Amino acid sequence: MTFQQLSFVVEVARCESINKAAEQLYTSQSNVSNSIKSLEEELGIQIFLRTKKGVSVTAEGREFLSYAREIIEKKDFVENLYAKSHFRKQYFSVSSMRSYFLSVPITNLWSHISGGYGDTIYIRLKKQSFFDVLDDVQHCRSDLGVVFLTKSHQQRIQRLCGVKNLDYSLLGESQISIVLRDDHPLLTEEGAEAFEERVVEFPYVIAENQENFGRFYDDSSRSIEELFQTPPKCVISINDSAASQDIVAHTDSFFISSTQWQHPDHYQFSSVPLRGEDNLLTHYYVTRKGQERHPLADFYIEELKKMFDKL
Repeated sequence: MTFQQLSFVVEVARCESINKAAEQLYTSQSNVSNSIKSLEEELGIQIFLRTKKGVSVTAEGREFLSYAREIIEKKDFVENLYAKSHFRKQYFSVSSMRSYFLSVPITNLWSHISGGYGDTIYIRLKKQSFFDVLDDVQHCRSDLGVVFLTKSHQQRIQRLCGVKNLDYSLLGESQISIVLRDDHPLLTEEGAEAFEERVVEFPYVIAENQENFGRFYDDSSRSIEELFQTPPKCVISINDSAASQDIVAHTDSFFISSTQWQHPDHYQFSSVPLRGEDNLLTHYYVTRKGQERHPLADFYIEELKKMFDKL
């Protein structure tokens, strides 16, 4: 499988015609057709149905296209990133287990950026798993990482950071909470036990790029495992956190947050902490040992600390 084959597939799907796609790609129709046929044979799937009127995407082709577009977009991103040297010089990247922690410091970032970063600075915020965050910092893909663990697994970060030559520092603690709209029917129930027993009757919203139903967080939580002993009757998976909040705001659905709700007031949400000590999370920031920090890293860390002081 090559980038060229992926580009051919994406363009044919867009044009709904091999001939039109070949024109747009400045190549021959036979080159496009043979390349896609070779790819289909290699993968053992049929991406397109070919008719006299053109082509249409098969069901398995639609799934493949979602991956192909993502790969092409990432390739274009890397090429554009390194096409101009000033992007490399003015580059700040943060990886975190929760998008919430990514966005909080950005709201106060501009006053620092406007002070002395030349014409351009490129800031990248990434939502990752626990291990991916550590790998990003270790291999210089991110300047800063933010992770959390349950208290029963706190020794894990000490062990892994020692192996990966990373420094870690405490940010604060929070409680795993269920978030739902203020007038949700469950909030009229009496007692936390009744609440946790009935919550799986309502739609559960997962705001993740990739989800594993058995692992709602990267660090295993007994409270979450007990909560989902009976799977929710409906699971809504979406990779846009803002859209997931809109769904919860207008339906009887819910989502799980690693902190009590701290988002803007226009979302009328309530947070219900899960019972038990196992719902307590300890948060850390991670940096490369012995390496000079990016000028924005210290500011970012201070803003995170302010956030946890308010929790």
